[in-house]
Amino acid sequence: MNNNGIHRKKDSARIVWDSKPRRAPNPKDIEFQTAEVVIPNPETAGQLPMSFQDKLLGEEELDKQKMNRLIWGDNLLAMQALLNQGYEGKINLIYIDPPFDSKADYSHKIKLPASAEATAGKGDFEITKEPSVIERLAYKDTWAGGTDSYLDMLYPRLQLMKRLLAPDGSMYVHLDWHVGHYVKVMMDEIFGVENFKNEVIYSYGAGGVGESFFPRKHDVIYFYSRNPQNYFNVDGDILRVPFSKSTLDVHFKNIDENGRKYRVQIKNGKEYISYEDEGKFVTDVWTDIPAQTATSPISPEATGYNTQKPTKLLKRIITASCPNDGIVADFFAGSGTTLAVAEKLNRRWIGCELGKVGIQVARGRLVEMKSKPFLIENIGNYQREMIYLGGVRIYEMQRIILKLYGAEPMANRKDLGVRKTEDELELVYCGYPDRAVAAHKVEDLAIEAATLDGAGYKRLVILAWDYEYNYDELLQTRLKAAGKDIKTEIVSRQIPPDIYEYLKQAKSEEDIERLSDKVKFLEKPYLKLKKPEVKGNSVTIGIEKYVLYDFPLGSGKKADEDREALLHLVKDNFAVLIDYWAVDWDYDGLTFKSQWQDLRGLGRKTKIVTTEKEHAYEKAGKHTIAVRVVDIFGNDATATLEIKL
Repeated sequence: MNNNGIHRKKDSARIVWDSKPRRAPNPKDIEFQTAEVVIPNPETAGQLPMSFQDKLLGEEELDKQKMNRLIWGDNLLAMQALLNQGYEGKINLIYIDPPFDSKADYSHKIKLPASAEATAGKGDFEITKEPSVIERLAYKDTWAGGTDSYLDMLYPRLQLMKRLLAPDGSMYVHLDWHVGHYVKVMMDEIFGVENFKNEVIYSYGAGGVGESFFPRKHDVIYFYSRNPQNYFNVDGDILRVPFSKSTLDVHFKNIDENGRKYRVQIKNGKEYISYEDEGKFVTDVWTDIPAQTATSPISPEATGYNTQKPTKLLKRIITASCPNDGIVADFFAGSGTTLAVAEKLNRRWIGCELGKVGIQVARGRLVEMKSKPFLIENIGNYQREMIYLGGVRIYEMQRIILKLYGAEPMANRKDLGVRKTEDELELVYCGYPDRAVAAHKVEDLAIEAATLDGAGYKRLVILAWDYEYNYDELLQTRLKAAGKDIKTEIVSRQIPPDIYEYLKQAKSEEDIERLSDKVKFLEKPYLKLKKPEVKGNSVTIGIEKYVLYDFPLGSGKKADEDREALLHLVKDNFAVLIDYWAVDWDYDGLTFKSQWQDLRGLGRKTKIVTTEKEHAYEKAGKHTIAVRVVDIFGNDATATLEIKL
């Protein structure tokens, strides 16, 4: 009671900022599209969880809800989709390491051999892969309004994470001095002060002298639970640290028959024995875990990913707060440390990451450790969602993209435009954001282009968000079959995934003209497979050619030098460009099952991939083989071939 007799509510303090979201986000009916079922160890292929879809026919389908999942895309949409698919209250532990420095450098260093014959570490040179524009713009949006826009980003995501947590689940948020204090108050509001467990001080460095302040050598990790009664484990070596020397000297003077030093403590009349070699339970100040340097020349963990965290840190958190049969999630997955540690500790996991480099590094780590099968998924209709969020209709989007490419949209066709070049007019087709462009569609367009507008067009440019499997070879087959009927030159280009950001800025014709120089429509990488060699029940396949028409290295002297060096390397051996390639030996035409993989490796353990692979089949007959190649810049290409044994 105050002096006026009015009762005031306690714990009413809240963090307030002008743009604070008023409503919590709701679940959304957004599909996950399976890009790849990764099976790093063929011996675990039988562990794929299947469910009967038709009890009468006995048809089985992959049960994705029971699999580990690596999701590429915006974590806000991913979490809304997970809630809609029944994950509410199902995740036991969520750890996130969101960006917490507005000046952070999210570029990625890639080491390449100075010659095709060189091995890792000998004669290597380093190129810098800049963040994709979608990553750069997402990060820019996060900090555009300073702390306010950062809180705008994090607030709704924390609200969704709370809903995903199991009733006895726990949440760990890893930050530092930049925004930690703001987020602490925010989490008090979302999770409740009564569910705050610890502010863990993760002190990772020593030495250094500040010019005007003490060296900043620690992060903070805020630990909250969904409810006051949370799962918490106190057993395990990772949860113990050595006793101090002074404690050992004073208290551990007893020695048992095995030569082990111990002490005896009396608590409330009960006797407790502690052994020197067992150590003590860790407190909320962690000083025993060194920082992970992304490019450390001596660390076996180093992946080259700048914000990588040490595995020991995640092992401690997962051991303490996730039961053996639980699910761990990391919605800012980065290089995949959380997922790799969860895999080692035999927990199920879900990871989400916006950057393609993070997805590549995480996949590589999991493949190298021969993990259990897992999914790589895209958020279905992701581009469409982004376009709608930007307030742009699909047909308006096609018109603007055509203009950004320099083409004038046709009055009677929303997906076609005409672009004037130095010597001719070319027909330009803009695809749909939720639809892969198929070879038969392009063939139809090429036939139409020959006579369209009377004189026809000699060149057809395709602008696509994505292309169907085996697009290149299917198109070539169709064009050969058509023979002289199709004389139009076809150029296939990719719409950059960051295009929606430009769509939001393109409010007028002047805006479009200004932005057209900034948007780069890259020519689609080209993949050609070797003719398969069949001997008995075995087949040998290989990559004959992989062509990348442009290297996204930015501008400047260093970028130009790197581009020249890469051109020289690729001329000698195109395999230098390949980061990862995988094979599905029995492709069903629907889901790519990665049953064999080769990758260039991470950190110090890099190599040039092989370009051939032999496989023995158990059954004779016809088989469809699908190959997927992912290059060092994150581009991917696929091709299929048919064999008969």
